[in-house]
Amino acid sequence: MECGLSLRDAYAHCGRVARASGSSFLAAFWLFPRAERQALHAIYAFCRMADDIADDESIRGDRLLLLSRWHRVLDEAYLGTSDHPVGIALGDAVARFRLSKRWFEDLLVGVEMDLYGAPIERFVELERYCYCVASTIGLLVVGVRGLHGDAIRDYAVHMGIGVQLTNVLRDVGEDAAHGRVYLAREDLLRMQVTAESLRGAARSDAHRLLFALYAERARIQFERAEAAPLSADERRRLRPVEALGAIYRDLLDTLQVRGFPCLEPSLRLSRARRMAIAARAWLAPGAVA
Repeated sequence: MECGLSLRDAYAHCGRVARASGSSFLAAFWLFPRAERQALHAIYAFCRMADDIADDESIRGDRLLLLSRWHRVLDEAYLGTSDHPVGIALGDAVARFRLSKRWFEDLLVGVEMDLYGAPIERFVELERYCYCVASTIGLLVVGVRGLHGDAIRDYAVHMGIGVQLTNVLRDVGEDAAHGRVYLAREDLLRMQVTAESLRGAARSDAHRLLFALYAERARIQFERAEAAPLSADERRRLRPVEALGAIYRDLLDTLQVRGFPCLEPSLRLSRARRMAIAARAWLAPGAVA
């Protein structure tokens, strides 16, 4: 690792990692004030690189060992002793916005779940996974926004689970082709769908019913987030998160309209469409930065 890297250069590195991803994450948060946007670049870069340990097939070596090193980057970020560009930027961000280390640790638990690749037996286990890999990021985002409390936590948790369930549904075929099935085995059994059938492009009525079940579960999570008892000021400050939710609700609706093509290559909304959805959420009456 490069020692003596400036904080400015560290944040610039994280910004490049984030922009290279083309993620909906950035489409939702492009109007953040600069300090908040930089903090989210650091958070995203940490999460992206941790996730790559589990998912990037080009990575060689002992992935659990690599993940343990990433735990060390996190520890050093919180101690302010990191010489890794992501750790340097993250250390500044977590100190400035008082972000809980527990959220990052839970996220790394989700990465470990991917590394071990154990079948998900029950839907409650999938919800836990969704919390680890998505709700934790939601909690970090609202923390950067300076929002705290039980209602805020519930909002972030439900929004994150809704977003990740949508991801799971969209990527069923691609995940299955790589040997990973996130749909709970109890649901496959109930709908009489085999894991092997998820690797083909043919959709049966049983597949559509299964996918419709997961779409409805995602919608329920979005509705629970919407129902959180938040003040008008909190709602205004959550416009960026609402924008991300709107992008994923649009994706969910598109999947349904197209008959749940979840066994085909993953459906992606165009960047222009994502930006337009985010802009509508940002510019709704009463929205503020």
